[in-house]
Amino acid sequence: MINKSEQIGVGLIEVMVALLLLTVAVLGYTALQGQAIKSTNEAYERSQSLVMMRNIAEKIHANPSAIATYESEINNMDSITAPTKQCGLNSVAVTTLCTAVELAVVESYKIKMNLQNYDFQVQMHPCPNTGGTGTDATTNIMFSYCLISAWGDTTPTIGNDEDVDCLTERVADGDNIEEAGGNYHSKSTCMMMEI
Repeated sequence: MINKSEQIGVGLIEVMVALLLLTVAVLGYTALQGQAIKSTNEAYERSQSLVMMRNIAEKIHANPSAIATYESEINNMDSITAPTKQCGLNSVAVTTLCTAVELAVVESYKIKMNLQNYDFQVQMHPCPNTGGTGTDATTNIMFSYCLISAWGDTTPTIGNDEDVDCLTERVADGDNIEEAGGNYHSKSTCMMMEI
């Protein structure tokens, strides 16, 4: 037979063990909620950047002769100035036709204005995995451009800094390709679309 004095404090220990288990469960749930919020934000950034990149790709596909203008204008986010020729910008009536380059400048301006409403950046670079190490598309039939969208601490660039750059660069020694490039860095928060 158990003496009543031997059971003193047993109920308190049981309550403390239950509180410890409840604390561990709540901490696990809190960590799970934090990860769920992070994943939701990541999915939102991906979907928004995908829509923007598709929009840009459609404009470039409709005006491929001015692709170099799109590249230089989209990558120059430091200067967002309205183009001199409007080409239908802001529903202004167009009295003269625009050249392909003028249209690319106007559309790039619209793209840069839209990008100010988002928390990501978009740039356009020659794709490293298709031989794009420069802008000479005439010597490489497989040459193509990549639209790169990045958010967080990642920049929409191609390089070797895994803390900053989105994609790895192509490494070649003459005609001997050591690394094709175009792979995502492990720490990057970005996506790429080949156009």
